Amino acid sequence: MNIIGNIRSKIWACVSVALLSYLIATLATTWVNHQTKISISHVQKADLPLSVKGILVHSLFNSQSEDYENGLLTGDAGEIQQANMHHNQITVLLNDLVRLASASHNDLYPRILSLRDDYTVYFTLASQYYMEAVQMVDIFAARKEVHQLGKLRAGLDADFQNVTGMLQEMIVTDLEKNNQRIDLYTRLLHVLFILFLIITTVVINWLANKEIIAPLGNIKKMINDFSRGRTVEKPPANQKGDEIHELATSFWQMTRELQHITVSRDYVDNIINNMSDSLIILNPDLSIQTVNHATLSLLRLAEEELTATPFQNIFRHHEESVANSLFLGLLEGKAVTNLEALYITGDEQTIPVLFSASALYLPDGTLQGISCLAHDISELKEQREQLEFLANFDRLTGLPNRNLFFNRLQLTVNDARRYGHLFALLYLDLDHFKPLNDKYGHQAGDLALQEVARRLLETVRDTDTVSRVGGDEFTILLSRVHNASDAMKVATKILDSIGRPFLIHENECVLGVSIGISLSSAELTGADTLMKNADMAMYAAKAQGRNRFMFSSPDQM
Repeated sequence: MNIIGNIRSKIWACVSVALLSYLIATLATTWVNHQTKISISHVQKADLPLSVKGILVHSLFNSQSEDYENGLLTGDAGEIQQANMHHNQITVLLNDLVRLASASHNDLYPRILSLRDDYTVYFTLASQYYMEAVQMVDIFAARKEVHQLGKLRAGLDADFQNVTGMLQEMIVTDLEKNNQRIDLYTRLLHVLFILFLIITTVVINWLANKEIIAPLGNIKKMINDFSRGRTVEKPPANQKGDEIHELATSFWQMTRELQHITVSRDYVDNIINNMSDSLIILNPDLSIQTVNHATLSLLRLAEEELTATPFQNIFRHHEESVANSLFLGLLEGKAVTNLEALYITGDEQTIPVLFSASALYLPDGTLQGISCLAHDISELKEQREQLEFLANFDRLTGLPNRNLFFNRLQLTVNDARRYGHLFALLYLDLDHFKPLNDKYGHQAGDLALQEVARRLLETVRDTDTVSRVGGDEFTILLSRVHNASDAMKVATKILDSIGRPFLIHENECVLGVSIGISLSSAELTGADTLMKNADMAMYAAKAQGRNRFMFSSPDQM
């Protein structure tokens, strides 16, 4: 049984091949994204909290130690009490570290558990001996105990530093593994996509050529033979019986009947005037001889305004040389098929059309005129432009999306390598946006994001790029800067601009923004590295208290 016996099924067969390849590629991409999300989620939910809490508990321990020493030196019991007040915070953080390590890092768990026990012993002794030493008339009487506590404190400080370093090294190691995994997956996807693209192209080309293009080419030859008064050969028998074969057979039968009957001009005119596409017949001097109703409707002109006027008055092409060679070729008997061109309406508007034309000959071979057929593709062009916009711009804010931003970033990197100038990449994440979204709803959140986009555009130059790369994440590419101070000035303007209150549904709301800045270096690392450095600097700004900016490296400041 023939399953592609008509044009619709043949077209769907080609589409199905493309859709199948797209589905496989989409599933592969989804799997890669899922694996990457799992890896990043582990860093975010396990490693990062461990590192942050480790740094914080070390800082509190240092503060406690300083208070003990100050109280001992000054004899102020209040300093000792202040040091004791840090104990609860340190204990809670150590318990959290033990809990997190036991759940995801068995190798760190014994070290952190031992650190917590050592600290408990130290605090029990310190809270007692330091207070007794302060209350003594001669503080040197307790120097042995104080000396012992100092050794304990020094050992604890070393343990804290060691654990904190291990936690930070753990995050760096995880991030490096994730980057290597992403690079591997990316290369595999590239190979997979190229492979499926080649296979899909070959299969569709073979199927379309065999089932559609070649049969249509035979029909075209039959039409050309008929227009030149040549004998039209009967199409070979075809068991498939599809529409193309039926059309060829019908055309051949029509030519046979035309040899015996004369078709009235009214009948031909009726066919022409009921065509949905524009048909214009030109004289050999390229003036307009006849037009159909579709042409008058398309150009919004009357028939007398077109008759005998030069065809160049209504025809345009993006390249003038193409238009000139086009008409010379038509006069020489060459045909034009599906050329993108423009028609000019009566009110000087341009209409994009697919233009086809061929010469008309008398039986003796004399050129009688030129037949021009045009199909209005305005809606198709608008749809294409809309698809291009959706592929490169964020629908909510109108800013470039992640795809277009990375293209511009790569172009900027290439330009900087060629001419040796500097540029800066700013990675922004809004502070307190989720509470606003939860309190006032997603519609209010969308309005806030649109206002943020407008304010960001006001802070940069026309040559810079502002893009939205995530929910409440934005990037700014400063295409050329002289030094780090230029980027600092822009970051300061952004903090001031976003810090102004937002009026959302008659409610005054306040947001902040954390900014990570990465400057291009003389070595000019790749776009992915610059993006990662800016992202890490942004998270560092959040860790320092939010609503501030930080450079990816202190050397860049």
